[in-house]
Amino acid sequence: MALIACYECSKEISDTAQSCPGCGAPVKSTINTVDPRPYQPAHRMVSLQLFLGMVVFAPVCVWFLLRKGYSTQSRVIGFGWLVVYLFLGPLSSHTPDSTRTTSTASSAYSTSRPVEQYPESTATYAQVNADIGCKSTYSDQKKDDIFKAKYKDHWMTWGGEIVLLESDEASLNVDHVGTQDLKVDFADKTAGYNLSKGSELKVRFLMKSAGGCFLPFSGEKATVVR
Repeated sequence: MALIACYECSKEISDTAQSCPGCGAPVKSTINTVDPRPYQPAHRMVSLQLFLGMVVFAPVCVWFLLRKGYSTQSRVIGFGWLVVYLFLGPLSSHTPDSTRTTSTASSAYSTSRPVEQYPESTATYAQVNADIGCKSTYSDQKKDDIFKAKYKDHWMTWGGEIVLLESDEASLNVDHVGTQDLKVDFADKTAGYNLSKGSELKVRFLMKSAGGCFLPFSGEKATVVR
């Protein structure tokens, strides 16, 4: 036992006394020194795995924040992200019609066939007729091979007298002997509208079939050469 001074009246009292006999103040050694604040457990930290899980798959992982130890702030942020995740998901799956149309058009353009390029031929009607036409002395098989190799799907330019005429086609007497030597379909379906039978016409056309003594040569995509 030891004597100590009372902190209120300064009288000496025993350190084992519950209070000062003079003024009644409690002895300091008997005062409860326990922190009066309630116990507050430390908050749990959000792990990296849980954070990544919430970012990628929020509807499942965010519910782990309801376990004990996570702060209110962590829960507010986590469930706020869940709302954003659920709201933005349906929006991203609906592409605007304009974007979808542009994408479809771009795809169709990229898969379209390239523009066909046909060779030019300077062969005259007389040359072609001598090779594969009425004046040819070759066999039918050889004439057919020559036509496919040298003239079919070649651009050619011939001129002659119009003997038959429609708005979208014309037949020409190229050598001015007999009747028609060449029949063409115009690229412009109204190109023959203002033409006249008996007049001279020069056309550029794509050769498609061979002629002979009875049938004319034929072509398509014809345009008038001025």
